[in-house]
Amino acid sequence: MIEKLLENGLLSKKKLLLEHYKKIELTDSQVLIILIIMHINDQTKKMTTPSLLARYMNLSADEIENELQILVEKDLIEIKPRYIDFAKLFKKIALISWEFHNIQTNKDFFDQLENKLSSKLNDNQKLELSKLINQAVIKNQVLELADELKPANFDNLIQTLYQELNLNNQTINHLSQFDWLDD
Repeated sequence: MIEKLLENGLLSKKKLLLEHYKKIELTDSQVLIILIIMHINDQTKKMTTPSLLARYMNLSADEIENELQILVEKDLIEIKPRYIDFAKLFKKIALISWEFHNIQTNKDFFDQLENKLSSKLNDNQKLELSKLINQAVIKNQVLELADELKPANFDNLIQTLYQELNLNNQTINHLSQFDWLDD
């Protein structure tokens, strides 16, 4: 969803970059290089070279070239013959932004679950639970299972949820083998 908003120009790429660059482990220099390239491209539509960027920055052309190479190695940008492609960078930022939003949307639920489990969930665990909740499991069911079974930790809870889902999916799959609409 965020990707489509970015593609249509409804979200500011620069704002998203500034808000989330630390989460994808970009340095301040790399962000500044990206922002200046975007600015120059908006103004001139020319290929931006390290020597051109060095005029606007306190970095040498070699340092800029090294930073760009690091971005290429991290698979965040592609240097094409006529331009620098930031599509992969903004896809990654969009994903991180969506994950952050997803965790924040379910914050109360995660707080309740952490209380029941008596332990903190990390972001990956929260995202895994969010995926389950969005697919099939209802938040109240998760909390009820946590109360009933008193799982020792997150892994036990997830294992139980997957077992419950498999049982439900097998029942649904078994019932869907029949053509109920044909009399």
